[in-house]
Amino acid sequence: MVAKNNVKERTKGLEQARQILLQRKRELEQQLTELSFERFSDESVKDPGDEAMSLAMDAIRETLKETEHAEYNRILKALEMIEAGTYGICIECEQPIKEKRLKYFPNATRCLVCQERFEAGQ
Repeated sequence: MVAKNNVKERTKGLEQARQILLQRKRELEQQLTELSFERFSDESVKDPGDEAMSLAMDAIRETLKETEHAEYNRILKALEMIEAGTYGICIECEQPIKEKRLKYFPNATRCLVCQERFEAGQ
């Protein structure tokens, strides 16, 4: 009975994670589309101050696009892991990722210890 409840809870948790990931994926797709078409300059800037501001805003937009694209790719990876039955398992140490971490970071592919090690190595 306990094992049956654990399977039910895990299935429910996976479906919730999948729905959260799909919702965020849709949001990112919309944001990335908007960022692709957004322009801060009409290319007829004459004032050096306006030109500098336009260049700075373009750089910020590109950085935001890169960040959102990286998150989008992590979401795709997490969705693949759900389908493969490996979601919630650290890709480094192959131990379960804590539920609390997955709750706040549903596209996590590493446990906290391995993620910290990964980030320190970069």
